[in-house]
Amino acid sequence: MSILNKIIKKKDEKDEKKDAIVSKEIEEKKKTKEIKERKTINEKVTKKETENRKKNKPVAKIKKVSKDKAPDHYFDLVEKPHISEKTFNLSNENQYVFVVSDRSNKSEIKKAIGNLYGVSVVSVNIISVPSKPKRFKGRQGVKSGYKKAIVKLAKGSTIDLMKEAK
Repeated sequence: MSILNKIIKKKDEKDEKKDAIVSKEIEEKKKTKEIKERKTINEKVTKKETENRKKNKPVAKIKKVSKDKAPDHYFDLVEKPHISEKTFNLSNENQYVFVVSDRSNKSEIKKAIGNLYGVSVVSVNIISVPSKPKRFKGRQGVKSGYKKAIVKLAKGSTIDLMKEAK
């Protein structure tokens, strides 16, 4: 009997080990299911949040202001369009070049161009052209420097500079 008892005990121990392994696997499966459920819930929440943000996101609109109603300092900031071959080619990429006041900055130029021409401005780059010494008929002189701004417009916005240049 003692041999039979030992064999039965070994079988019982093996069964207990198998049961323990199976129970661990079941617990792991439950944990992975919970994690997946949490992920899907989080994804749903983030999708809803992004959709709500997109819906509630304000759209920037530029008010078209006629030249009569535009503030006077806007006309002082933007002196004239700078027309050359290079700037003409830039207009194909929705970029326009203007000679601006030396005291102006990017944000002022952005507001001024937007209000004067009734367009939406995406970005403004500023270049300061330095003054240069020149000679004319043997006399020393100085070609004055100026500041120019390259203005990038939103898609669909255009400025007809040939009307303005006349």
